[in-house]
Amino acid sequence: MSGRRLIIGDLHGSFKALRECLDKASFNPEEDALYSVGDIADGYPDVYECLSFLRAIPSFHPVIGNHDVWLQNWLSSNIAAEIWRRQGGEKSMISFERNNVSDEEKKDLVKWMSTWPYVIMLRDAAIMHGGPGFNLSDEDVERLSRKKRKTTESAPDGLRVPRRKADTVLWDREYFRASEYDEKTKERKPIGHWTEGKWLFTGHTEFGKTKPFISHLHRFVNLDTMAGSYGCLTLMDMDTFEYWQSEYSSKLYPGYGPGYW
Repeated sequence: MSGRRLIIGDLHGSFKALRECLDKASFNPEEDALYSVGDIADGYPDVYECLSFLRAIPSFHPVIGNHDVWLQNWLSSNIAAEIWRRQGGEKSMISFERNNVSDEEKKDLVKWMSTWPYVIMLRDAAIMHGGPGFNLSDEDVERLSRKKRKTTESAPDGLRVPRRKADTVLWDREYFRASEYDEKTKERKPIGHWTEGKWLFTGHTEFGKTKPFISHLHRFVNLDTMAGSYGCLTLMDMDTFEYWQSEYSSKLYPGYGPGYW
């Protein structure tokens, strides 16, 4: 495609925020590629609307987030994990019930979501939901970009040390925190085994600000500007770092409070 490479932060069911960002950026699905750092699911009440809309865009390329894994597991098994329900899953269930989504369509969505990779590797960028942590190397991340996912998989709660490398890229927050600290001190220190040969785009970790985090020291971007709670959604041009943002989700959905609590 000859257009822009755009990427959206953690969406968490805020369909109104998604449409607002795409409109502000004059998104053209025939020319622009649209990437996602994951966590389209859970939070505000339009999860099904988000999935249906994005699926219809041929140039849409998401990675899987931890909330997406929980949703995929529920769609596949109809078993709702308690931690998932408490962290926004209830709103996803309501969205599907409100739209009378059939079992057949749920199976079709599971099939599609199981194709979402853990990592997307581009010529000059890598996209994952969490981060490489202190342990994953370039080779580890490259292998994860090729790893096939299943229709159901283990979904740890994020409170334990990840046992799988795939769990690391879903749950890691330490890479962001180390990058954030270096940006404050203006001192670049190596972080783990990721050599930063490419720009890294992630979400997953809210950091109390509605301005996306960009570290030129570590070639790292965190796009989770709290669209799933009281913040807004961010859509960014991956090449220029220009970005567009929605109104606060809490204002777009009055009465819902922070979406995923």
